[in-house]
Order: sequence, then structure tokens, then C-alpha cells
Amino acid sequence: MKKTFFKNLFRDIKKTLSRFLSIVVIIAVGVAFYAGVRATSPDMKTSADVYLNDTNFMDFKLISTLGLTKGDLDEVKKQKGVIDAEGAYSIDAVIEKDNHELVLNINTLPKENSINSILLTSGRRPTSANETIVEENFLKEYKFKLGDKIKFASGNDTNIEDNLKNAEFEIVGTAKSPMYISGQRQLSSVGNGSVKGFVYILPEVFKSEVFTEIYVKADKEVGKNSLLDNDKYKADVADMDKNFKELGVERSKVRYAEVMNSAEDKLKEAEDKLNSSKKEAADKFADAHKKLDDGRNKLEQGKVELNKNQDIYNKKIADGQKQLSDGKKAISTGEAKLNASAADIENGKNAIASGRKQLDEGEAKIVAGKNQAAASIASSLEAQLATLKTSLDKDPNNVALLAQYNGLNQAYNTQVKGKDFDSIYNFLITSGMLSQIPNSQALTGSKTQFDAGMKEISSKRNEISAKERTLLAGEQQLIAGRKELEANKIKISKAEADLEKGKTEGITKINDAKKKLEDGEKELNDNAAKLKEEEDKANTKIKEGEEEIQKNRDKLKDIKNPEWYVLGRSQNVGYENYRQDSDRIDNIGKAFPLIFFLVAALVSLTTMTRMVQENRIEIGTFKALGYSRASIVAHYLIYSLSASLMGSIIGISFGFRLFPPLIMKAYTSLYAIPKAIAPFNFKLAIEACLVAILFTTIAAVAATLGELREVPASLLRPKPTKSGKKILLERIAFFWKRLSFTRKVTARNIFRYKQRFFMTVIGISACTGLMITGYGLKDGIIGAVEKQFNEIYIYDMQTSLTQNIDNSEKQSIENKVMSNSNIKSILFTYSKNATVNKTDASKEDAYLVVPDKPSELNNYVKLSMKEKKLELKDDGVIITEKLSKLVNKKVGDTIEISVNDKVIKAKISDITEHYVQHYIYMSPKYYRNLTGEDTKYSSFYGRVKDKSQESQNKIAESFSNIDKLGATSFKSNTHLDFNKSMDSINSVVLLLIASAGVLAFVVIYNLTNININERRRELATIKLLGFYNPELAAYIYRENMILTIIGSLVGIGVGIFINSFVVSTAETNVIMFLRTIKPVYFLYSILLTILFSVIVNLAMYKRFDKIDMIESLKNAE
Repeated sequence: MKKTFFKNLFRDIKKTLSRFLSIVVIIAVGVAFYAGVRATSPDMKTSADVYLNDTNFMDFKLISTLGLTKGDLDEVKKQKGVIDAEGAYSIDAVIEKDNHELVLNINTLPKENSINSILLTSGRRPTSANETIVEENFLKEYKFKLGDKIKFASGNDTNIEDNLKNAEFEIVGTAKSPMYISGQRQLSSVGNGSVKGFVYILPEVFKSEVFTEIYVKADKEVGKNSLLDNDKYKADVADMDKNFKELGVERSKVRYAEVMNSAEDKLKEAEDKLNSSKKEAADKFADAHKKLDDGRNKLEQGKVELNKNQDIYNKKIADGQKQLSDGKKAISTGEAKLNASAADIENGKNAIASGRKQLDEGEAKIVAGKNQAAASIASSLEAQLATLKTSLDKDPNNVALLAQYNGLNQAYNTQVKGKDFDSIYNFLITSGMLSQIPNSQALTGSKTQFDAGMKEISSKRNEISAKERTLLAGEQQLIAGRKELEANKIKISKAEADLEKGKTEGITKINDAKKKLEDGEKELNDNAAKLKEEEDKANTKIKEGEEEIQKNRDKLKDIKNPEWYVLGRSQNVGYENYRQDSDRIDNIGKAFPLIFFLVAALVSLTTMTRMVQENRIEIGTFKALGYSRASIVAHYLIYSLSASLMGSIIGISFGFRLFPPLIMKAYTSLYAIPKAIAPFNFKLAIEACLVAILFTTIAAVAATLGELREVPASLLRPKPTKSGKKILLERIAFFWKRLSFTRKVTARNIFRYKQRFFMTVIGISACTGLMITGYGLKDGIIGAVEKQFNEIYIYDMQTSLTQNIDNSEKQSIENKVMSNSNIKSILFTYSKNATVNKTDASKEDAYLVVPDKPSELNNYVKLSMKEKKLELKDDGVIITEKLSKLVNKKVGDTIEISVNDKVIKAKISDITEHYVQHYIYMSPKYYRNLTGEDTKYSSFYGRVKDKSQESQNKIAESFSNIDKLGATSFKSNTHLDFNKSMDSINSVVLLLIASAGVLAFVVIYNLTNININERRRELATIKLLGFYNPELAAYIYRENMILTIIGSLVGIGVGIFINSFVVSTAETNVIMFLRTIKPVYFLYSILLTILFSVIVNLAMYKRFDKIDMIESLKNAE
């Protein structure tokens, strides 16, 4: 019997293999999704926990406002639960790359296997003071390589070498660090404020005398599963946290005393040094002044002596000039006399020359008269000769005439022609020829006149010669006088030259003396000026020293007891972000996969129920043959158990290997976890398998027991067909009568079989709803972040202050900030971490924000609820929506706020829409009323004109040089960091949507398969009536498409409900998601569902060929 039992069981599995496999597939899909997604969060936490444990990640980071000493470190090590503690140094600095400043966090290189050990990924560890290890991702992103050198600068107006012994380092290795597992880093107060990476250098490179932080390690077992079991971890380290805070109070007093005493000693030392410098300067300047006075006295004596010598010189020059003047005057007088004599001589000479000229002229006239007379005589003789010649020519033989002619001609030629008058006259007188001359008497008279004239001229010439002799003698005397005068002139010239030389020499000596005095005076004045300058400098330095001392004394007054900050792992940005992201996955895994799994289980339950109902004749046969109820039940129990067990095993195998690695891979761009660990989760595996098996097996057992209530005779016949009755559409006559026969049949079939109708609609609507939920979750997450940063946060930047300031300091800082032309406006605020007490005695963290000008807060943060603008009032606080839900408070209620070790009760005046973090907004007046303290400001919001990255960098750099300004964060950078985190969530959500699509496909396939199997007899009958396969397929497809559309439309409502549940479950404490779903996502989900239905219909088409009309019709017999 057993053999027959199992043979029949295997025969059933083989005969209904498609149904068996459909159960296996749908169970596998459901289990894989449920177990895989639910396992992802624990796997993420386990992977991080293993890495953090391997690197000895700190449990606490202690920092103090005045630094931490070796004494503090010794006391920390003594605390209960502390296994190890190490002091460390760190600063922020900038390097330049491609003309851009990059901010880096410089840390102490931890020893191997010590707290916060680094994981070396390439290269080696530094061995000298000029070597460094850099972050692996930083090296890749900014294209550095091993062997490159980087040079640090302070990023503000200080010198980096005030903190480091050297500024240039060679990159010798790259590493990962448990302190920086996230790409998102803390803000910095240097450069542009955005930290781009970390570097490690040897501790001896730091110059600081005190530690900047102390890292504390508790027992390894305590932090072994700090992420996986975070609540237990927090509880385990709570006492240590408390102890460190108490120790901080005690050690702060010690540190305060140390700082104050050291400062007082340094101030006293500075004062002593300043006083010593004052005395030294006073002595030095007194000596200098004495030397100057001595110099001035010598200078005055020199001036007196110079004046005396000047007088002597002036007298000598005056006497010499007088003698020279007298000599010159005598010479001038003598020279005048000589000139007068010379003039007389010259005049005499001129008179003699004139007389001689007159004599010469008279003599010339006489000579001319003689020459004329001679010529006249010659002419007369020539005329006589011519007459004789003429007569002779007439009478050549006249001897007398010839003799007369020859005698006259001879006399003419020898004694007249060419001869002077006196010779001719004497010849004429001698020869007796005078009478022959016409006018001889006149000629004789002329001769007498000529001789008398010549005699007178000769007499006058003698007179002139006598005068010439007299003048010559006077001229000789004049020459002698001139020689004497020239000699005197030479003497005078020599005396004058001697005087000029003496004068020049005297002037030169006096000028030299004057110059020497002037140089001495100039040197004295220069020395006096230098002395004054040195005195001014010394006085300035002394004044500056006094001011510096006073400033330091004032600073001493400002120094308050240092405050210890006890930072656990949750204050590490990377650790906490990773924990929140894994919690988001956990929250999504709690809701979405459960519904997913329930849908799969419901369909598998339906499949088994339908199978049992179809096999009622077989059950009746077994019962008639004497098989016990248990054996019959066991048949279907084993069938369902084997299918669900096989599906569970496949689902577990694929789920644990598919979903955790895929989802964790989506986070690799955000977190530097070296290895993703996905251990087999027995708890989830058993949980998923049990639920899947129970759903299918209980359905099979229940259905079988239900059928076994009937007697074998009843079971051996098919269930009687339900009596027909009018459906709702038939009662709408005008509509019904217009339908064709096939459409009426389709309508009847849809509404007649209500169980099939509801199961199909429920299955399809659930799948559509799951896809809508996936889209809604995606939109809720991304939309919340976008709305927060694009609509609610209106400010562009937020800058913290290094210490709280009051109104008196606020204006000065505001003026400096507003001097930047790119700053549009700022609003000072007091921002402080606070906690709000919940009704269950737990607490919720929040930020308390007190704006300087409440009326301007809406210009920086939009306060509204359902588009209604809210104003901050003086009689209550405005809290964010998520916070109000967590503490279960509404408008008008009172909340307890713990801030600055005080608990205050504040009335809620309004609740504002907000999606990221929790905020409490309070006016300064209300804050004063509640705390009794005036508001001191710790930060400010700012709005800028130019929002480019370059402009933001310049603003951050300019702020780093303003005293009391700390780190500046820009909204755009924070938005980008959130988007990176949300992008990973988005990848996960897309995976959920894809999985929902797969489930929808499997569900539709399964339900369609059941539908066809249930109606094989009906389909065989239709086929027998002559319907072709396309018509037969259309008969079923029409119903499927109508049910798919109805299910999809119902799925909209289901999706909205599931989305609301999943979104509220997936939210973490600090983030609220949007509950709205874009209408287009409804359309996407419906179209996908219809597409899957069409694909399934096409896949089922071959099933219509396999319908055997005879076997199907006789099956009931």
C-alpha cells in the first residue's frame, strides 16, 4: 500500500509538474526576497563590525576645549572598563592641486594593532618625519601617486610650521581607516571647510605639547557587535560614558588651574622681560641722548670758532681789497693821464699828418702847375716845329729854316721832351729860348710863384719835423709811463690773485669747516632721528608688549573651565551614517518583504487549495479503496511540503547570495568597508521556511480535510455546478442587450466564480500595490530630501563660531562678514544640542535654534504646515513634525527640553513641516523667560549672491581669517552628501521594484495556470464546438485581461495603503519621508502588470493545443 501511495504521489507530481514548479517558484521568490532583504541589514552590520574589531576601532573619543594632557591620559586609563587608551594629535590643513585648495585631516599614525589601526592598501608605513600615508580614495580621485610630495599650508593667516615641524611630505603608502569609513567628512574651519581626505604622519612631527584627543578602547567583547546589537552596546558603555563625563569635570578643573598658572607664569615672565627691556632701553637711550648732547656742545663750539675765523678772514679780505682798490685807483688815474697824453700825441700826430697832407697837396698842386707849364712849353715848341716843318716842306732847301728847325727840334728832343718844368725853364733861360715861348712873362711869373710856394712848403715841413720830434719825445715818455703802469698792473693783478687765492683758500677752509659742522649737525640730527625712531619703535614694542600682556590678561578672564566632550562611536560621522543606512535597510526589510512574502504565500495557498478541490474524485477513490484519512491527507501534505521545502531551500540559497551582496554593493561608493560578509542566517532561514511551509501545508491539509467530510460516493462525482443566476450587468438591460454573446459569456464567467475572481483580483492588486509601494518609497525618500533642501532650507550656508558671543561682539563680526561683497545677508543664531523627554521616559535628540531676529527666520528656514506660513512667537516654540510624532505632542501641549544641564518646559505654539533631523525654534525673549539667561550666539545662517563652488570656496577661505569664526558648511554640499546616501537607498528601492515585478509575473502565471487547469473540461467542450485555438485563447485571455485591469485598479488603493505602512516603518528617527505618490507611478505599475499578464497569456498559448477533448470530457466519468 505504501508503494502504491508513493507511486501515486510521484505520478501526481509528474502529472501536475507545472503546478508543482509554480508553487516551488513562487515560494522560492517569496522566501528569497524575504530572507535576502531581511538579512541585508544584519550582514551590513556584521561586515562593519568585523572590520571595526579587526582595526581596534575606538569606543570613545575624548576631546577638550583646552587640550588633553598626559595626566588626563593616565587618569583615563584608570577608569573601569578601559582596556587601552592613547593620546593623539590632529589638525586640518590645505594642499594645492591644479590651482585648487584641498582640505585634509592630518592625524597621528597609530601603531600596528593599536587603537584605530589603519589597513594598509599599498606602499608602506612612514618611517621618517617627512613621509606620510594618505587615504586610498583621495589618492585615486585627485590623481596622486606614490612618491609624490604634498606641501601643507594652514589655510588661514597662521603658519603651518607653528603646528608641524615640517610642511612637505612624501606619499609612501595608502590606507583605509576605521575612523573614516564614510565619504562624508566633518567640516573644517580652514580652507573651503570641506575635508577631502585624511593623512597619517609620525607623532613626533607635531609640535603640540598637549593631545588634541584621547582614544579609548573598551573590552573587545563589548564592542564586538556594536552595530548588530547597537542597543546592547550603548547600554554596555553607558557607565563608561558617565564615568568619562564625571572625570572630565574633575580633570577640567585641574587643566584649568594648569593653564591659568602656566599663563600667569608666562605673563609674569613676559612682564619681567618687558620691564627688563624697558630698563635696558631706557639706559641705552640715556647714553645715546648724552652722546647726542656732547655732540651738540662740540658742534656749538665749532660754530663759535668758525664765526671767529670768519671775522678774521673777512677783515683780511677787506684790507686786501682796500689796498687793491687804492692801487687800482692809482693805476686808473695814471692810465687816464697816459691816455690823455696819448690822445694829445695822437692829436699832434693827426695835426702833423694833416699839415703834411696840406703841404703834400700844395706841393702836388705846384708840381701839377709845373707839369702843366712844362706841357704848355712842349706844346708851344711842338707847334713851332710843326710850323717849321710845314715851311721846310714847302722850302726844303731853306738852310736857315732847316737849321732853325734842326736846332729847335734838337732842343726839344733833348731838353724839353720828357723833362720837368724847372729843367725846361732853366734850359730856356740858359738857351735864351724863353722869349721864343708864347706868354713867356706869365711863365716867368708862374716860375716865381712855384719857387715861392715850394719855399713856403719847405719851411712848413721843417716846422712839422720839429713838432714830430717833440711828439716822439712825448711818445717815448708815454711808453715809459705805460711800462711803469703795466708793471703796477701786474703787481695789482698779482696782489689781486693773491687776494683771490687767499679768499678762495679762506672760503674753502671756512666752507670745509662749515661742511664739517653741517655734516656733524646732519649726523647729529640723523642720530637724533634714529634715536627717536628707535625710541618710537621701542616704545611701540613696549606698548605692544603691554597691550599683548593686557590682551592675554583679558583672555585669561575669558578662559573658562574647559569642557570635555565624550564622543562615542555614534558621534563618528562614518559609523553613524553607516548605522542609519543599515537601519533604513532593516526598516524597509521589516515591511516590504513581509507583504511580498505574504502575497507569495497566499498564492501558494490558493494553488494548493485549488489542487485539492480538483482532485476530489481521486480523494474519493482513495477513501473508497480503504485508505485512511491520515494517508490521504499525507499525500497532499507531502506534495505541498516537498514543493514548499524545495522552494524554501532554493529561495534561501539564492536570497542570501543575491540580495545582501547586491544591496551592500550599492553602498560601496559611500563606505570604505573592505569586505562584505554575508553569513548564513539560520534564524531568518528557519523563519522563512516555516512560514512558507505552514502556509502551503496547512492549506493542503485544510482543503483535504474539508473534502474528506463528504462520503466516497459524493466525492466520486464532480461537484455539482452552481445554479445560474443573474449577474448585476444583466439587470442593466440597455447595456446587457448591446453585448455580444462572447462578451456576455465572459461577464458571466467573471462574476459567476467569485472565489476565482477575488483570488485573482487580490493577487494582482497585491503585486500592483507592491510595485506602487516601491515607486512610492523611492519618491518618498528622494522627494523628502529634495523638498528639505530646495524648499525648507532657504539659507545657503551655516557658519559656527569658535565661542559664544553676545550682542556687543556680534556687530563687529557681522561687519567683517558683510564686508565680503558676495554675502547677501546673515542671521545670528544660538544653536545647541538638546534632548526632549518622551512619555515613555526615553529621550529624543534635537537641535535648539534661537534666532537673533525671529521675524527674519523665515528668510532662512521656511516654517510652514500645509502651505500655511508660521511665525515664531514669544509665548511658545515651533517644533518639527517628525519630532512631534515621536514625542506624541500636538500644538498647545508642553514639552520638556534638556539643554545646558537645565530642564525647561516649553509650550508648543506650532508644528512645522520638516524632513531631516529634529529642530526646536525658540525666540530670544522666550528663551530668556525659560532659562533666565540672555541669548549668546554660536552660529549664523547666511545667504549668498553667487552660489558657484568657486565662490563658496572663496567665502570659506575669507571666513577662515576672521577671528572667532569656525567651520562653514554650505547647503549645496550637505545636499550632495544626502543625495549620495539616498542614491544608494534608491538602488535598493529599484531592486525592490524589480522583485515586485518578478512576483507579479509569477503570481499572474500561477493564477492563469490554475484557471486553465480548473476549466479544462469547459475549454474542451468549447473546442469540441468548433472553436479554434486563437478563439479559445481569446476566451480565456479576455477574462484574464479584465481581471488584470480590475486587480491593477484595486492595486492603486492597496499600493497607497501598503506605501503608507512601509514608508512609516522604513523611516528612521531623524528622517521623515513623503507620503505622496506621483500619479505617473500608478500608471507605470498598472502598465507593468498588464505587460506581465500579456506575456503570461502568450506563454500559455501552447497549453490550448494540449487540451485533449475526449479525455477532458470523460474525465468526470
